[in-house]
Amino acid sequence: MTIDEFNIKNGNVQRYGFTTGTSATAAAMGALYLYLNSEKKMVEVELPAGISLSIPIEYSKVEDDYYICGVIKDAGDDPDVTDGILISAKLEFIKKNEGLEFNFFAGEGVGTFTKNGLALPKGEAAINPVPRQMMIDNLGSVLSEFGYKGFVNITIMVQNGIEIAKKTFNERLGIIGGISILGTSGLVLPMSKTALLETIKADIKFRLQNSDKKRVYLAPGNIGAKFLENNFNIESNIVAIISNFIGEGIDYAISNDAREIILCGDMGKLIKLSGGIMNTHSNDSDSRLELLTAAVLKYALKINYDFTLLAPTIADILEQKTTTGAITIIKDNNLEGCFDILANQMLYYAYNRAFKAEIFYHKNRFANIDEFKNNFKIRIIVFSDNYTIIDTGENI
Repeated sequence: MTIDEFNIKNGNVQRYGFTTGTSATAAAMGALYLYLNSEKKMVEVELPAGISLSIPIEYSKVEDDYYICGVIKDAGDDPDVTDGILISAKLEFIKKNEGLEFNFFAGEGVGTFTKNGLALPKGEAAINPVPRQMMIDNLGSVLSEFGYKGFVNITIMVQNGIEIAKKTFNERLGIIGGISILGTSGLVLPMSKTALLETIKADIKFRLQNSDKKRVYLAPGNIGAKFLENNFNIESNIVAIISNFIGEGIDYAISNDAREIILCGDMGKLIKLSGGIMNTHSNDSDSRLELLTAAVLKYALKINYDFTLLAPTIADILEQKTTTGAITIIKDNNLEGCFDILANQMLYYAYNRAFKAEIFYHKNRFANIDEFKNNFKIRIIVFSDNYTIIDTGENI
């Protein structure tokens, strides 16, 4: 079925699409049929998701001994930077007497792994294992019918791939020269976080595999990474960017045997962690001022603060549009002790999330959370207006 037929059949309100891996596989299939003197305008691709998808071929051509086809990638309703790009496959066939072997190469617009600890060894084309296997399975099935024996050299190319890659995490991961050919199911889920989480997971794995101390630096965005660089001499390019996914960031660190997490970000994001909120996107939660207010109240009770003076301060905090404005009010009223309360709450929820992940991934390595804390450290650094507000640790 076509991707449109798949969406209609399954009643999808938002359109599913297909991955760069599926696009590359379809292009390679088109090139294979061209080699077999059976040029096609539409090819069938068996997906890891368990369905067969019909994908149109955009163009076909033969140059010397190379067979080339292109496919337009369709991301459906997912806001994917690769939507609508042209992905091409160039195939070379070298016959021999026995066996069938596939080799993969990065053409123009496809990146190359330049560091260890990624999906494939350094020097390999950034064509991930699942898309490679898709091409091997789909092409191999047809070639076996024709009794072909020999090498099949597959070069994948992406039009404007170098420019598109600048909008991705590739360069941070050490993937240079273009985009990666990705996908695990073959389908793109519309408006999903799957692709982003896969990138974050790969980033954290890469950082930990290249850390002797099994320490990973996490930040919601480049601002947090730059704050570490400017204030703690930590190069921003070694910081894993986790977007709004604090919980998943902690999970991925634990699953890759981290021994220390250093989380750094702006108060507007990380204050949500003090309420146990693990996804900081404003669509999911926006309790910044309420959490600040709760911490102020708790601190005021602790120091017997005059509540007749506190009431207008609380009102001012809740009327602010940003945490920066609220923090100014807190400082003006000498209530900075509330930041220690927030710090303890952040650590409480971070450790609890980490211990749950520890139990899930590693079962019974530690008897309880206290033993876990003796073997695993979390440090949280929170800033506002370029000044450190919270720092729960001494060493970095």
